[in-house]
Amino acid sequence: MKLSAQQIAGYARAAGFPPDQIATATAVALAESGGETTATNKANTNGSIDYGLWQINTVHGALLNQGDKFNPLDNAKMALTVYARAGNKWTPWTVYKSGAYRVQMPAATLAARQPTDPVEIAHQDSTRNIPAEGTAIPAAQSSPLDLLGPIGTALGSITGVLDKVTSGSLWLRVGAFIVGSCLMAFSLLRLSGADQMVGKAAKLAVTKGLKA
Repeated sequence: MKLSAQQIAGYARAAGFPPDQIATATAVALAESGGETTATNKANTNGSIDYGLWQINTVHGALLNQGDKFNPLDNAKMALTVYARAGNKWTPWTVYKSGAYRVQMPAATLAARQPTDPVEIAHQDSTRNIPAEGTAIPAAQSSPLDLLGPIGTALGSITGVLDKVTSGSLWLRVGAFIVGSCLMAFSLLRLSGADQMVGKAAKLAVTKGLKA
């Protein structure tokens, strides 16, 4: 994970570096690791290895075992110990002795004025939607019917039909069909009654004509 200058400054402050050394601590970390919390350097000529933000070297022995060397806060505390053992000086770091850290000082100085609290960094990480590295992405949930194979598939189909049969929209259509059928039948009955009345009238007229 790559940290910003403000985040590195926040870890340096949380580790206990003096306020007037936070900018330098941030610049050294940026020059040593580029802000990568898992940075590892195995190219030292003496065979030693550098780890983490502040590239803590294995020559410091048990110090690397006093926490997680790739944890930003733990690495900052290790760096503070190295700094203190050197008489509160940055001379153990090559980038300090060579002056390479100075390139990072402008950004580090600004960051030291407004460092990001590690608690805020942890909160930002916890609210991300992207799963952490190594975290399995949950598989899609399956129905208990899936465990029954073909039988479960058949039961699922039946369940789907029943869902449709019991749905409100289907019953609305059925009700509309029944009402329409009743209205049509009523209309036919009325027409049939009217035809009968016309037939009776015609028959009566014919009967009267014959009698005349």
